[in-house]
Amino acid sequence: MAGRKWVAGVDGAQKGWVVAYVPLRKGQGTHLERYEHFSDLKAVIESMNCLATAVDMPMGLSDEPNNEIDQELRKRLGERRSSLFPTPSTGVLKANTYEEALKLNREITGKGISIQAWNLVPQIRQVRQVIRPSDTDKFLECHPESSFAAMTHTALQSKKTDEGVRQRMELLLEFIPDLHNVLDELPKKCKIDDALDACAAAWTAKRYVRGKSLILGGDDYDKDGYPVRVII
Repeated sequence: MAGRKWVAGVDGAQKGWVVAYVPLRKGQGTHLERYEHFSDLKAVIESMNCLATAVDMPMGLSDEPNNEIDQELRKRLGERRSSLFPTPSTGVLKANTYEEALKLNREITGKGISIQAWNLVPQIRQVRQVIRPSDTDKFLECHPESSFAAMTHTALQSKKTDEGVRQRMELLLEFIPDLHNVLDELPKKCKIDDALDACAAAWTAKRYVRGKSLILGGDDYDKDGYPVRVII
């Protein structure tokens, strides 16, 4: 690996994290790893001098009643808009129960949050414990399903279906030529949809490094200094 330039994509998976390491120059060498804690993957990413890492997890949290970034993502997702859970507000990070989170989010934004969004909160906390605002020049928030949508004009089936998996593999083969070999060796506790999402996140990281990414938001920061943005 010495001398090669890398990007990485991160997806939360079964209370851990799956990372796709992809060489910046198109070719062989992509590989997947799974980590229990975000600090473990950050240490490896830094040791490899990855140029950018796209993470499928909210970083900057909006306290606005209408999250314009979420609205724009839903438009882009079309029929797949249900794959995007509304982003919690900053106050939810203090909650100990879903009921408390629901109350806090309503007080701050006027809206509740879904149980799916609440289930992300432990991993959101973990990311924010490890990634500081000063790290967000290289650690980027992304949404893999939005990345897939940007790769094609074709409507995508759910990645929980065989057809949905096939569609996404075909899209990723343009970016990762050895994808079949990569997916033949999934880490433990890593499902195929986790691996595909991590690879899509790496696609976004590569676009970011090359100055071709689409940045939604980025002009506002939350109260802890994290940029409120999603990168595709």
